[in-house]
Amino acid sequence: MQKPFLLYNPASGQKQKQRAEMMARIAQVFRSAGIKAELCATTHAGSAIEQARAAAENGFDTLIACGGDGTANEVLNGLMSSSRRPALGVIPLGSGNLLATDLRLPRNPVVAAQALLGYNPREIRPGVITSQSFAGEETRYFIVAAGVGSDAELMYRTAVESKERWGRNAYFLEMARMTMHGDYPMFQVEWEDGGGKRTQEQASLVMAIRARHFPGLLRLVNLGSSLLQPRYRLLLFRTDKVRHFLHYFASVVSGRNWRVPQVAVVESRWLRCTPLDTSAVHIHAQADGELLGRAPSELSIAEQTFPLLMPPI
Repeated sequence: MQKPFLLYNPASGQKQKQRAEMMARIAQVFRSAGIKAELCATTHAGSAIEQARAAAENGFDTLIACGGDGTANEVLNGLMSSSRRPALGVIPLGSGNLLATDLRLPRNPVVAAQALLGYNPREIRPGVITSQSFAGEETRYFIVAAGVGSDAELMYRTAVESKERWGRNAYFLEMARMTMHGDYPMFQVEWEDGGGKRTQEQASLVMAIRARHFPGLLRLVNLGSSLLQPRYRLLLFRTDKVRHFLHYFASVVSGRNWRVPQVAVVESRWLRCTPLDTSAVHIHAQADGELLGRAPSELSIAEQTFPLLMPPI
């Protein structure tokens, strides 16, 4: 790492006035190590994609997403659209830091920046998801996780103001509201297992997981997934009953991982989600915590790779 480009959202988080000061401290970590770091603030939602693409084309050897999983996702998509492939690093500053947790980075941003100096780039094949937006079909790369169904619906319903005020807890508050209403529409899923066999199911939620380590209440979860594997750990919720969701949640949070018949956990490299013919509701999709379009949606593993800064073996 000789020429890193640090992207951050100046208007994100509960302590907006402290963001500039924090970024100055992070930049000083790199400069104290003899590394010339350049800071760049995002200008609007989605601007990090174009800013990351431009930085890659302009010769920066490392793009560092200072924020949550959404910021890292935008930087990844800018990087993947460039003719060059600088390394991607992350410093946790957001409310959702699944990628930073999986990379074993400290929660303190300054300490995380110091740790990042000892990380090494490793080639990763990102996930790819297509969904339907108002402008047509949209394709997006992602790193740690993507979902179709009720988890994306949760993100759709959680207001930005609520996330700014309550952070990750905003999702739990909205989850409680959704649980009370119990409205989880089913859709059609076709998926391919590790042996190439294709199966069709009906589900209310499909999650494609790449991360191995999880934060907070989910720290004991062990799905056997890994960023280094070119496949997903696929969770298929073949139910619309709240009690089955709660049963599975208790299973993974406790770390005991007992079997819940209504939830299948399989390896997969490809799946497609399609609304049922009788469904009049929108089935939403998300990737790395960023709300995307609607089903029909398709998920796969990209052929191209990118270098991700990871802890030394």
